[in-house]
Amino acid sequence: MRFARPARWAIQPAMSAFSASLFSEISARRRRLRAALGDLGQGLVEFLIMGGILVGSVGLFVRPHYMPAAAPWGFAIPFVFLAGYILIDARRQAALARDGDAAKVASGYDWVALLWCLSCALVGLAAFVVAWTAEPEVPVDPLDWTPPETALEVDIPN
Repeated sequence: MRFARPARWAIQPAMSAFSASLFSEISARRRRLRAALGDLGQGLVEFLIMGGILVGSVGLFVRPHYMPAAAPWGFAIPFVFLAGYILIDARRQAALARDGDAAKVASGYDWVALLWCLSCALVGLAAFVVAWTAEPEVPVDPLDWTPPETALEVDIPN
């Protein structure tokens, strides 16, 4: 007895083809970056990109009592990075299906992906700098408060 495949499985081959193409392009892009910059240059660029993204989100917990409130948008940077990278690759795959020239499409989208990665790293670094330089709120001591002079009328006879 054979069971029918549920309808939700119909999207699976398309998504697996997208994922396989995405991961193969990531590895090919890393090889091209290594060929252009060398081992040390490629490692340094990837370190700066991932470091900027991590500092912008995880680095906000260095001073957890005020840094997350100073730059709360820093926590969204990894998600925005992944969403943008997936959209860039979806456009690359569509251009590859249209044009068919893999070398031409790859060289154009390598620059777009590199600029996207560097811009996300810079935004992460900016989130950390904004949060680091923010002044923490000074707690108000309730015993140090005095009412204004015009609040109370005091008639003390001499």
